[in-house]
Amino acid sequence: MPALSPSLGDTEARLRRLSQTLADLPLVFDLEGVDDADAISVELRDQIDDYLIPRIRRIDAPLLAVIGGSTGSGKSTITNTLAGAVVARAGVIRPTTKAPTLICHPEDREWFMSDDDGVLAGLPRMTGDGEPVGHVLKVVEVGTMTPGLAIIDAPDIDSVAHENRELATQLLASADLWLFTTTAVRYADAVPWDFLARARDRGTALSIIINRIPPGAGLEVVPHLAEMVAKAGFADVPLFPIEDVELTALGLLPEHTVSEIREQLESLAASAEERATVIRRTLDGALRSVPGRARTVHAAAVRQDSAVTELKAAVDHHYGQAREDLVRALTAGTLLRDEVLDRWQELIGVSELLGRLQSFLGRLRDRLSSLVLGRVADTQTVQGEITNALEQLLVDLADEAALGSVAAWRQLPGGRQTLSDDDGLERSSPAFRKQATEEIRAWQNDVLDLVRTTAQGKRNVARGLALAVNSVGIALMIVIFAQTGGITGGEVVVAGGTATVSQALLNALFGEQAVRDLANTARHGLLHRCGALLDTDANRFLEVLWSQAGPPDQSTDLLVAIESFEASP
Repeated sequence: MPALSPSLGDTEARLRRLSQTLADLPLVFDLEGVDDADAISVELRDQIDDYLIPRIRRIDAPLLAVIGGSTGSGKSTITNTLAGAVVARAGVIRPTTKAPTLICHPEDREWFMSDDDGVLAGLPRMTGDGEPVGHVLKVVEVGTMTPGLAIIDAPDIDSVAHENRELATQLLASADLWLFTTTAVRYADAVPWDFLARARDRGTALSIIINRIPPGAGLEVVPHLAEMVAKAGFADVPLFPIEDVELTALGLLPEHTVSEIREQLESLAASAEERATVIRRTLDGALRSVPGRARTVHAAAVRQDSAVTELKAAVDHHYGQAREDLVRALTAGTLLRDEVLDRWQELIGVSELLGRLQSFLGRLRDRLSSLVLGRVADTQTVQGEITNALEQLLVDLADEAALGSVAAWRQLPGGRQTLSDDDGLERSSPAFRKQATEEIRAWQNDVLDLVRTTAQGKRNVARGLALAVNSVGIALMIVIFAQTGGITGGEVVVAGGTATVSQALLNALFGEQAVRDLANTARHGLLHRCGALLDTDANRFLEVLWSQAGPPDQSTDLLVAIESFEASP
């Protein structure tokens, strides 16, 4: 596992990558274990940025001891007593410590003033007599402090204010040494022992202060606490009992009550070797704990990825069904049986032309050309009706796909949370109808261009077709919509022979193979345009999903970062 080595620069780079990957991975769905995993992710990122990287870069920086513990355990009073001055204000109203205060010797001030790459880089600094509020680190220089040692008075680990609990956790994760403070009344509470278990699991150097022991109760309380510490798996953890005594005029504890604590701290500060031993122990333990904690986050990320994949699959299914329904509607002979075909029959005279299908090519061309002269308005009407029919079909399909996707999401993990941010997904987008009209008209222009291009290769057709492009284009559209399957001579025709007339006209003009090619090209073009339009509508769902949980397989990036860190020399 990673530990101090000559290649600390490589370890630092891998830590930075892991921290960034964790930051880029939002755990937003209410899935199993997500709350714990999210808390671990935040805590791990903070520890990497606030402690591990700065400490790896400056192993010789002063030892940082954090005094943390439960509400009302007397942390600020102990801090002031060790500093020999009132620098951390103790309060009566809970939470008592609202913002952290760091106390150091003036010689060590520069170690802790940097908020770029130094210890606790994420916390802004302040100095002077002002009262810190919120996530601000107040740095106080005290001449009586021993150089090489700094103390932080941290907010309460069980504060009623969530932000204070988060800050206390962040500070404790950035300590070389925990001075964990509790009281004779609260030392068996669950919250302190949860924090102590974290210290044990990470190999953090730890001392426990049990404060406010009633006179004479120490003989009972201290052995009981020592027994609990041993059963919890801690080895050689110093216990410092402080009896409940009257404070001095300055609000400090009598010196004799903290003499053992002071002796431990000053011994560490005075000996570079002892200080380095404590720092290395805590640093190595924290580095060893990184992969295990990151894998807990990864497990939650895998569960979220699975939910994201399932939500995406639901959208893919319903919009894929819309594509299939579109193909069936275009090839089943049902789309244009009413107004469009009636209008087309009037335009080309179905009854008359059915009796003349065996006429010569020239007569058919002449008939078609004469029909179109003076009837441009009629062809435009038919084109408009085709546009309206296709537009309504697409809107209906998109609405059905959207409604089906929403219904599916409401039943899937994470779906309701995702939908809560957008109440307009139950129908196609407001712009969909307009976009559908534009795509259909663009496709109709493509069809007319196909007809012109094909006619240019046939001299005997091109001259007669010059004025009949719209009619021939519509005939091609009718063939596509009014017959099932591909263009073959034995197809089933619909709508009272209209498709037969249309196909006969096309065959007479271009030949069966050319008509077959024209129809296939036009059909594929329409399906491509309509499919892209449906995809655009489906992307609304994915954009909402990605904005919350990110795309699928984000857990893969985290796993790669974890394995890369584990491979550090």
